[in-house]
Amino acid sequence: MKKNIFIIFLLVSSVSLFGQINIVSKKIFLDSLNREATPENYVYTRVISNYSQKSERYVVTDFYKNGRKKMTGCTLDKDILKKDGEFIYYYKNGSKESVVNYSEDHKSGKEINWYENQSKKSEKQNIWNQKTKTSQTLILNFWDENKNQIVTDGNGEYEETDKFITQKGFLKNGLKQGIWQGNDTARKISFTDNYDRGILITGESIDENNVKLSYSSLNEKQTGKKVQKLK
Repeated sequence: MKKNIFIIFLLVSSVSLFGQINIVSKKIFLDSLNREATPENYVYTRVISNYSQKSERYVVTDFYKNGRKKMTGCTLDKDILKKDGEFIYYYKNGSKESVVNYSEDHKSGKEINWYENQSKKSEKQNIWNQKTKTSQTLILNFWDENKNQIVTDGNGEYEETDKFITQKGFLKNGLKQGIWQGNDTARKISFTDNYDRGILITGESIDENNVKLSYSSLNEKQTGKKVQKLK
């Protein structure tokens, strides 16, 4: 009788432990835009490792469909990705893509990027001003795919691609300086911008219908609307 009771106790304990293990982490299915998706229609999966525990930071890891890591780091909110600390990103083949530091979901500190063959691509310094809620990125060093260094100590010609936008120009002390030209495939525009120490002074874009837009700030450029300046 005692033996049977002991076996039942072990079974109950095992089920209870299994349940606890299951609720420690949470798995989410995501689409290509990082929106929650279904198990039948997803591109990535996200696992919050210590989801059931009350914590200041939660370990979050994204995976490709092939099971390899896409991203890993910590979030301040277990239900909303709010990056904090070091994040490591990976290519689909498993090689490292970048190491970026964050402070309350803003890039802050050193950032290193690699090409898929693991040759170094760039070294950046991200600056986040908590008081003014503004950010700035210094491009310190950059190498092309043939391992030629074309930006040294923040100076040289630089070309960058961010999602749908590709632009090219010169850097001085890590900041955009002078004329930069590029295109935005999503909005179907080409543009020419003029920078002074990283600040956009003037610019002009042309869309597929040859309609031109002049602007004097990034906000005007992105929205296509003139910003009323205070006198």
